[in-house]
This record gives sequence, C-alpha cells and structure tokens, in this order.
Amino acid sequence: MRILILLTILLGTSLISIQSSSAQVVVYKIDFEQEGDSINYSFYEDGWLVADATGGPASWVLTFFEGPLRRYITITDFGSLFYANQGSKVRAVISASASNGTPQTTFLAIGKPSQSVRKQNIKVEVASRLEGVTSSADDESELPFNIEDGNKGFAGFSKMTALLQRNRTDDANSNNLSVEETFADLTAYLERRGYTPFIVEEPVDPEEGDDVP
Repeated sequence: MRILILLTILLGTSLISIQSSSAQVVVYKIDFEQEGDSINYSFYEDGWLVADATGGPASWVLTFFEGPLRRYITITDFGSLFYANQGSKVRAVISASASNGTPQTTFLAIGKPSQSVRKQNIKVEVASRLEGVTSSADDESELPFNIEDGNKGFAGFSKMTALLQRNRTDDANSNNLSVEETFADLTAYLERRGYTPFIVEEPVDPEEGDDVP
C-alpha cells in the first residue's frame, strides 16, 4: 500500500511538538481527488490543517483507510501557510514538501483572502478557499522492505481543495485557544468519529538484531 510509504516519510519530517501561540488560529478542511494518469498510486481520504492565521508553520491531520479501519496521522510543522503579494494583489498559500527519502511529495494550494478572522480586537484577512494539487512519485529502488505484490514504482496527482472551517476557527479564537490546543481538539474530534492514530514502526536492521548462535 503506497500510502504507508508516504506516511513513513511524512512522519519522519516532523515529530516535534507544536509551539503554543496566542495569535489568531485558522482551521482548514482539505479534500483530495485523484486526477490525471497514475500508476500504483493511492492518497489520503482527506485532511485538516491548523496554523496561525497571520501565517506560519502548518500542522496537519491526514486520514485514510487501512482495510476496514479509519486511521489518522498527525504531522506538525510541515510546510507553512503564508501570504504572497504582488503590489495590491495578495494570495494565501499552503505549501509543504517531503523531498528527502521515499517518496517525493508536494502539497500546494493558493487562494484569495476574502474573510476576516477576529480574535479580541485584532482582525486578519484569510482565504475561505484554496485550490491546488499534490503530487507524489518514487521509483522504489531503495525500499527497506520487499514488495510482495511484485509492483514497483509509483506516481500520481491529486486535486487539493482547502476550505475554511468557519465555526471551528471562530470557536478556537473566541475561546482564546492556541494552535496547539486547537490541534488537540481536532484530533479528539476525529477519535470521537471512530478514527484511530496510525503508528509507524521503525524498520529493524537485521544486523542490529540478536546474534544467532
């Protein structure tokens, strides 16, 4: 299952804790829809992103099915939400890339700021919708395990749409929650819906195992 390879690399990119923040919080729901040609490619069911509304490191919850089980993984400080400008033109951007190891995966979505996020007397303009693509590919020539089904290498694209979660964003800011607290609340919500965390086990090097007499 190619998505598990991606999980390993994404988890390896960032396992540090989210830093608490008193700034505005923004929450996006992310949908993925496969498009274009692909081979041996599968991707996430959907996801969530939490960040400082003014811009900063992004923290993700990504969901997928493992057989009949509904799973989620959390990835903190993976990529960022930022605002690019060209004169008076401003665009919100979600960008993240796992380029070291297997596989090479990118997330990119862009949207026009159109709604206000308020916390106390401070207001920030954020995008209500960002659209873009994800891509993932690898030749799987250096896998730490064998592929039992005989298929090797994968590549594919998915359309990525991030929608502002107005109620969840407003609740976080009205309750003065930090990014960290909002993220914890989100994972608790998924667990109430029946999702369980996916834990990646580190591969064991046979040379580091017990000596055979």
